[in-house]
Amino acid sequence: MEPLPTMSLDEKVLNVCEILRTLPQVLTPKQFVTQFLQSNNSDIAYLRRYWAQPRGIESSMELARSLRNELARTETGREAWQLFIKEEASRILAAQSPPRGNYPEGRFHSSTTVVEKFFTSEVMTIHDQDLSQRDMPFLYSILYQLVLRAVPSNSVEGKEVSCEEEGRPNSEEEEAEMMMGISYECQKDPVARAHHRAQRIALTICQMVAFALNRRHNAFQLINAVRLYACGASDRLHEYLHYLGLAASRKTAISALKSLALENARKIQRVMRIHEGLALAPTLCIDNIDMEQRVHQKSVGKRNTMFRGTWGYLHLPDKAFIASLDSSELNLDTLKDAVSKIESTDIEPRMFLPTLQEEALEIAVWKSQIARVLHDYIAIPMDPKSAIPLDPPVMEQVSHTAPDLVMLKLIEASDNSAEGIGQVFQCLINQSGLSVEEFFSRLQPMDGDLGTVQNFNCLRQQRAPSSLPQHRLENIFFQLGASHTLWNIGSNIFSHHFGNPHDASNCGAWQHLEALGFPSEKAIQKKDFTLMINQMERVFEANIYYCLRVIMDIQWQKPGGEKIAIPTNRWNSIINECYEQFCTPAARTLAARKDCARLSNTLLLLHDFSSVVEAQRSMKAGDVGRLMSVWKKWSLMTQALTGLTNYSSYLPKMVLMLTVFLPASLSKYFRHNLLISPSGRPNHFVAKDFELEKDNYWLKFLFNSAGMGTQIDRLRDLFSPNIFLLQRMFQSLKLDCGAKLVHQSHKNKLPQQSLVMFAGMGTTQDILAQNPKKANKDTVKVTNTYLLGIKKIRTTIRTTDPELKKFKKHLIIQTDFSNNTQRDCSDDEAPQSDDF
Repeated sequence: MEPLPTMSLDEKVLNVCEILRTLPQVLTPKQFVTQFLQSNNSDIAYLRRYWAQPRGIESSMELARSLRNELARTETGREAWQLFIKEEASRILAAQSPPRGNYPEGRFHSSTTVVEKFFTSEVMTIHDQDLSQRDMPFLYSILYQLVLRAVPSNSVEGKEVSCEEEGRPNSEEEEAEMMMGISYECQKDPVARAHHRAQRIALTICQMVAFALNRRHNAFQLINAVRLYACGASDRLHEYLHYLGLAASRKTAISALKSLALENARKIQRVMRIHEGLALAPTLCIDNIDMEQRVHQKSVGKRNTMFRGTWGYLHLPDKAFIASLDSSELNLDTLKDAVSKIESTDIEPRMFLPTLQEEALEIAVWKSQIARVLHDYIAIPMDPKSAIPLDPPVMEQVSHTAPDLVMLKLIEASDNSAEGIGQVFQCLINQSGLSVEEFFSRLQPMDGDLGTVQNFNCLRQQRAPSSLPQHRLENIFFQLGASHTLWNIGSNIFSHHFGNPHDASNCGAWQHLEALGFPSEKAIQKKDFTLMINQMERVFEANIYYCLRVIMDIQWQKPGGEKIAIPTNRWNSIINECYEQFCTPAARTLAARKDCARLSNTLLLLHDFSSVVEAQRSMKAGDVGRLMSVWKKWSLMTQALTGLTNYSSYLPKMVLMLTVFLPASLSKYFRHNLLISPSGRPNHFVAKDFELEKDNYWLKFLFNSAGMGTQIDRLRDLFSPNIFLLQRMFQSLKLDCGAKLVHQSHKNKLPQQSLVMFAGMGTTQDILAQNPKKANKDTVKVTNTYLLGIKKIRTTIRTTDPELKKFKKHLIIQTDFSNNTQRDCSDDEAPQSDDF
């Protein structure tokens, strides 16, 4: 049999075409392919059975691409192909759209039923995945590839882009973020940054198109409406973005915030509900807030008005911490029993003096402070493991578990008085959903500043004696806010050592500030206590730095910029010698005997500023044991510091309650109740009243950014209960831009030039009295408030108040109707300006 003749591929194609042209049925290749694809003949259908299956789809698509290439050879072909693709794309897009109906069956989210969970990043991610993978994958993939293709290769593979190139936030935004201890960091990987941007643009366009087709596909728009409201966007901008489909209307945003406020109100009632087995209510942390509502065009009945109110949050007890305590002590009966024993308890000065353990801790604190300055600015040890540690030992650590906080609705109170605090309690009862009897039937911890505590005591004293629990208010236990205590006492200590700026020879703290490059007249500010405390820390560390240079005998050398490595034994000996020579009670006593007061004044400044620095650092570390040691010292110092009339009695009372009067578990609960870690990280603790100050700032920021039309009613009803959500919405815009949220740890470092200037000032002014020729007997001696405070307490015991009853005042609840001699607040209980 003869072999079949071989044919090339082209010859075979031509042969087939020749057959197609034979009579009686002449077919063109196009007609043949069309008939082959459209025929209902079973044999022909069998031959094309794999064309649309996984087995043959690749070759089928290769056929389509070959047809595309052929048509693209001419302008007419290209136009026809584009028209065909447009028709096919339109058909696919029309078939792909989000499902209708309410979520989760559909994609509609009503502003009247929306809940807080809807605005979380996890739920937002789910909505994005639904849109890009199930609802509109075709449009999303086209847009994504188009944007990604438009990115130049050098921008993807080039150098990293800093956040500054993306634009800087305004000063108000920076201050708001600084208050929260956060910042944003751009994506460092340029490839990931380009992909994220393409993804976000594609998703946004898909969401705009879905909203334009059906306004009930509104998840993205509802989120954006609340975001814009949180960022203070104007009505006109909001209206424009709503027109483009980027956001729901402002009316919808307000409706959503109303729904969220109702959800928050229900949550408050749920967490305040009395539960079996726990006779302890969530802690109420409150603070005063004043805001001015301005009217541009004034008329009769329309004037600028000052809103005076109270605001706060609920802090739910940590279940794990509660489980570690004796639950039988965490109730109102235990508190009442402890209070009833106070009157017969003798208060002795030793209760405020450090124990042996606390004395050892104080030495460790001093040495750690010295070691930190030595390590940061002068030298490092060769063997850090055997060196004196930079942090003192832990005494009583608070858990860093993130707290569960629920914001209260802003309360309007008449003024800062007993009547005002009574109105606050009535509003708190209304928000809790409890009856009056239920609210006053269990132990209710509360946090507030000194003025709030004074007003509460005034109210309770006016109502005593009474047989009604709601009049006795005996279930309320008020704690002083740790931050307000730090700010007010720190401010007074700063003033005590400030000196006379008009006397160039005076070496007070003002001279130190000027040497560090900070204007002394701006140091003590009531509007920025954090800045004041930071300046005190800088002055303290600069003085320690100068003392270390004296110990190392390098005070005559210009400070160098680089740290040196020294043997660990030498490193430890420098710290020990510095402590012995400048930081011990013996050193201060010896300095006080000298004719020239410069050395004594410097050592007293070190001692007093050290307590402020330690209070701040112990609070940040969450070590309430170290904080109590500082409060004990301040309880004595406030007896001698002028301008702290009320703190001189209220702080010792608080210390006695937390360390002496209350049983172990209850006192431990209250001590640990002073600090929280909002981010849930160790060494990032803040006082609870400081957390509330941050929220107060955000409330004012939103109020000032929301336009002239914003009313106090809207501030109270919408902003205040949703402040946590609005904060997250404000941050989420940056996160959507690819930035990463970074929790900052603010470092209060001294620049090299400041150290050079301070070293020069220290030598010139002879702050350590090393040069006998510069001794000045006329230097005003600063009072040792710690020793003078002890002396004043002893004098009080010997003369006017042998039992120190002033430290028991307001702790003993009056129940005897016949003994009602003091129902009104005495004059010395009036809040002083320095107490706020």
